[in-house]
Amino acid sequence: MDTIKTEVYNILESAIHAAVDAGELAISEVPTIPFSPTKTPEHGDIATPIALGLSKQARMAPRTIAEIIVKHIDTAAHAIIRQIDIAGAGFINIHLSDNYLYDTLHTIAAMQAAYGTCEKGAGKQVQIEFVSANPTGPLNIVSGRAAAVGDTLVNLLNAIGYNAIREFYVNDAGGQVQRLAESIDVRYRQALGEDGLEIPEGGYQGEYLQEFAQTIVETNGDTHLRLKTDERVALFRDKGIAHILGQQKASLERFGVNFDVWSSEKAIRDSGKPEEIIQLFQEKKYLYEAEGATWFRMTDFGDDKDCVVIRQDGEYTYFVPDAAYHRDKFDRGFTTVIDLLGPDHQGHISRLKSLVKALGLPDDWLEMSIIQQVNLVNAEGKRQDMSKRRGQFYTLDTLIDELAETVGEQFAVDVARYFFLMRANSSHLDFNMELAITHASENPVFYIQYAHARCCSIFEQGDEHGITPKPIEEVSLKRLTEPMEHELIRKLAEFPSIVRLSAEAREAHRIPHYLYELSGIFHPYYNQHRVLDPADMEKTHARLILIQSVQTVLKNGLTLLGISAPTSM
Repeated sequence: MDTIKTEVYNILESAIHAAVDAGELAISEVPTIPFSPTKTPEHGDIATPIALGLSKQARMAPRTIAEIIVKHIDTAAHAIIRQIDIAGAGFINIHLSDNYLYDTLHTIAAMQAAYGTCEKGAGKQVQIEFVSANPTGPLNIVSGRAAAVGDTLVNLLNAIGYNAIREFYVNDAGGQVQRLAESIDVRYRQALGEDGLEIPEGGYQGEYLQEFAQTIVETNGDTHLRLKTDERVALFRDKGIAHILGQQKASLERFGVNFDVWSSEKAIRDSGKPEEIIQLFQEKKYLYEAEGATWFRMTDFGDDKDCVVIRQDGEYTYFVPDAAYHRDKFDRGFTTVIDLLGPDHQGHISRLKSLVKALGLPDDWLEMSIIQQVNLVNAEGKRQDMSKRRGQFYTLDTLIDELAETVGEQFAVDVARYFFLMRANSSHLDFNMELAITHASENPVFYIQYAHARCCSIFEQGDEHGITPKPIEEVSLKRLTEPMEHELIRKLAEFPSIVRLSAEAREAHRIPHYLYELSGIFHPYYNQHRVLDPADMEKTHARLILIQSVQTVLKNGLTLLGISAPTSM
């Protein structure tokens, strides 16, 4: 479709120039010609409102401009165009020839699993950092949404020719892991019978730490009590991080997300790179001393206030290792870095942008996007509150477990990923458990998977009747004359541009929407038209090519989402 739009664009542009040369249009320049989808096939395949855009410059009515442009298009000279109409105030609706429909099926047959891919990225290196949950507790469902989005965006970018990788930044240093260690210490001593202990302020209350402390007691008894308090807390910090990070990795693997790189904040801090950042900022005179702390002149970069980078106790705030980590990303050769942040990091965006600018890195090098909150909604429409510190949170594993009880393990992951991906990142997501476990067409992921399974069943039925699909070169595609068949092919033709636009806009939700719309065309076609007809084998083979194409695109799209394409349901 992108290739077709380019050809149509050139035809329209040439027509406008011809009208200008003929003195029929008085404009100084031809603006970019926009396209918009038509609402129904009756209105054509491609529409453009260019006449409306030229109206002010040309000082003419849009419909008159449209008539002038169309007059300078010789449809007989352009095989791609079957008919041109003018609609409404001046929209130009273009009906493409049937040949483009058949070319689409030939392209799908030739490319198979590669249909939808391109080389636009030219191998440029892109890093997407996502999830990056603190190693202080199990992954919650917000992290699950980030995992689904980040994983899919990597798939999309790789599909259009980038060399994209997945990276998880482990926040294994700083105050939060110290409070984790102190919380484990309290639970450990409580497990050994010590009374009168309370979790420290800002510590972690979750039952998961009680269970972990009990395993330490079962393995090591009271031997750790012989250590000095600071030594014991340091030991529990390392043990706690290793244990929780191991759980997070297992949860992500179960969810079908495997990171290429695991980076450590502690390793960044120990590398000396934060000191290099401080030295660089001092040389650029971005730092000053006040109130016993070191401050960064954030106001020089448009922020409303400066920020502390070194506290009174000499400890770095998180901005310094963050700046060092992003400098490390740049040094590794990434041409674009994308950070997917949690809903509580909105205020972090402008400051990190300022720090990156202070490092002298390109303005467009770093992209940041917020993955908004997920609300778990039960059958009564009630939402569950979540707080890791209070121990009131709904984990990703719990979600998959509950889904698996009804739909099975594999479909549980499929459903979770689809539901996490079906809304734009910037939108809050209500995860409807009742709908998610519904074995019916109302459940959108099953609706799509069932379309793929139906395609597979047609070929199984064909085998049973001795009908073997022919190579597309031996098939008369002109037998595909039904309006619904043409509608299906038009939708299939959109897939490569949908993939490209989804990747470029970083909008993974476009893919599930597209697959749902494609399935919405396929299911009625399947119900209303007989594919296998021994009395008309020429039409049968043409329709089998169409079904193969639908099957291919559904599978390719589901694969991008990390969702299975079952052959039966």
